[in-house]
Amino acid sequence: MQYLLLVGVGGALGAMARYSVDQVAAYYVGSTLLGTFFANISGSLVLGLLVGVLSNHDIWPAETRMFLGVGFLGSYTTFSTLSLATAQLLQKGDWSTAALNLGASIVLGIGAALVGLMVGKSI
Repeated sequence: MQYLLLVGVGGALGAMARYSVDQVAAYYVGSTLLGTFFANISGSLVLGLLVGVLSNHDIWPAETRMFLGVGFLGSYTTFSTLSLATAQLLQKGDWSTAALNLGASIVLGIGAALVGLMVGKSI
């Protein structure tokens, strides 16, 4: 139950951070596209840093990892998880699975978004 609460609070904060980044981009650039891009790339960087640090130094308690990694960054961007998983596959030399993971995620993600847009517009 404690992890659920930590993930929930982290997720709420991550969602607010993501929204704020999008709003700043919309204000200064006139579009949230760069905000989304920045959130996805910065989230990937931060999750990679977190996992990298923890792989060498298991200094943070599980509660902190759940709050930051699963909650905050999971809500701030799920692209960070895709990026990290693909990077880990590449580090292992599993290029074909990495390519399949990345390609399928992008193609199916865009396809699902298109289906959702079409269905949503028809309702």
